[in-house]
Amino acid sequence: MIALLDLRQALDAFAACNDDHDAWASFGWVHVTEGDLMAARFWLPADEDTAFDEDGEVPADAQALDLSAYLEPATFADVLDVQKRQRPLSSLQDYAQALMHYAEYDAFLEVEGVDEALGEAGAAEQDAARAGGVGPGIFAAFELTLAGCADGQINATAQRVAHLFDIPVGQALARCRALPLVLGAALDRRRAQAIKDDFADIGVSLQVRGYKPFPWMHAPALR
Repeated sequence: MIALLDLRQALDAFAACNDDHDAWASFGWVHVTEGDLMAARFWLPADEDTAFDEDGEVPADAQALDLSAYLEPATFADVLDVQKRQRPLSSLQDYAQALMHYAEYDAFLEVEGVDEALGEAGAAEQDAARAGGVGPGIFAAFELTLAGCADGQINATAQRVAHLFDIPVGQALARCRALPLVLGAALDRRRAQAIKDDFADIGVSLQVRGYKPFPWMHAPALR
């Protein structure tokens, strides 16, 4: 059965992936109905074998729903990512325009006022997005902070910090005595969860701040 999505649901499905490789592995293609993407319906088949029949055509049941091949998953994600870097607080309509522009011109939509050398929004706009809990990319991002460490845990904690940063234990001890210590910023979900679990194994809790991919989403959390 073909599950049809609207644009927001399609973007949320990509955002639920861990990273680019996860997105590419999760979807075989992006199919969509014709017309304005704000009113269109999307289908994200799980693999290319599902996305196309043996003749390389969109399956008959998908065609019956007026679906046609739109973009490869990697390209779809790239368009979202470029728009996000140029305008971190882009609206759903902004993403629709960026996707339609790429589909028509085979080129990314260029946003005025962007730092041309970096291809991204200025510092003030990025700071505003961060303050609003919006992360740098189209996937959830996490910041982990070691805010406190009991005397009886400091040696074991320093060993974890030394391993994490690949530094001598002596340097790690100094950092553990000068808290708070940011252990990672803009981490993907899997990496952040692994670090959190590693410190939890010795009874140390970390402060976790999750950054959402898009403004309309809730802040992500770790287990």
